[in-house]
Amino acid sequence: MTKIIQTPIEVDPVLDETVWEGFWQGAVNGTIFHSLKFLSYHPHDRFEHHHVMLRRKGNIVGIFPGVILDDDGVKTWVSHQGASYGGLAYSPRLRYHHVEDSVRALVDYARKVGIKRIRMTPPPVIYNRYAEQPLEFALWRHDFKIIRRELTQVVPLDFDEEQLVAGFVNKTRTAFRKAVNVGLKFRIVEKLTKVELDRFWEILKVNRAGLGVVPTHSRAEIELLHKLIPDNLMMAFIEYKGRIIAEIWNFICNDDTVLEFYMAHEVEHQRLRPVPFLTYHTLIWAQHAGFKWMDFGISSIQGDPTWGLLKFKENFGARHYSRLTYQAEV
Repeated sequence: MTKIIQTPIEVDPVLDETVWEGFWQGAVNGTIFHSLKFLSYHPHDRFEHHHVMLRRKGNIVGIFPGVILDDDGVKTWVSHQGASYGGLAYSPRLRYHHVEDSVRALVDYARKVGIKRIRMTPPPVIYNRYAEQPLEFALWRHDFKIIRRELTQVVPLDFDEEQLVAGFVNKTRTAFRKAVNVGLKFRIVEKLTKVELDRFWEILKVNRAGLGVVPTHSRAEIELLHKLIPDNLMMAFIEYKGRIIAEIWNFICNDDTVLEFYMAHEVEHQRLRPVPFLTYHTLIWAQHAGFKWMDFGISSIQGDPTWGLLKFKENFGARHYSRLTYQAEV
């Protein structure tokens, strides 16, 4: 039997932010949500941050952005409360036993500093640089349980552009052609202006109010994010006779994947079918930009499918992946 020579993985709470920012971009499963620059948009008093780096032979091999919170009286380390995805982002140089050692190191460190529970939502496998899942196996080996399952819908961007519309279901294809015939225009925002942000926020706020919710981000936070991470955001509008009537806001998560975060439109212009038109052009943009996947986000709430939303995304060729949240008592 081959003996594995172990070199300890050490947890380092002292951060080198420049190294951190470079690391997540080359990690197997790193996303913009692992970025300290992204996480800095949260007000300083919103979270008790507790980020750590993992080192082997002094070299950084992993990062874990997190916050400490009181979860029903239990001191809990969450990666990350203020991000869509989080968890351990690890180096492509690591073999499986290094990944398992990294999880063990996080658990041991948590016990040492008095943390009683760890919770994380790693990115789905389509975000990975390689189609592998050693982290999920290592989490299972260290008694992490899946405490939440949601369904996220993703469009592979390897389609033939000429066949994209032909692949739509009849209703969506008809809606798209109507949007073309009435003269809707798709425009990407190159550099966000105050007028564009005001219009974006007006449509988003009214749209979400009609659904009985409020946007996840405030107007000020959206503006701040465009200053902090402009290269990782994409905003686009649909215009009709010079008026903005629909919009989309995406996170460019890594070199392969784009995540749609907000899509909204004016109800009074629903008859023009701007949403299928907007979705089509967003897919074309993402493909031309060299991405492999367009994640249109979850279509379930607490594990229950939102059927109308789910079927809408399927009309554009969306495939189905799990967004899993893991938790362990340590």
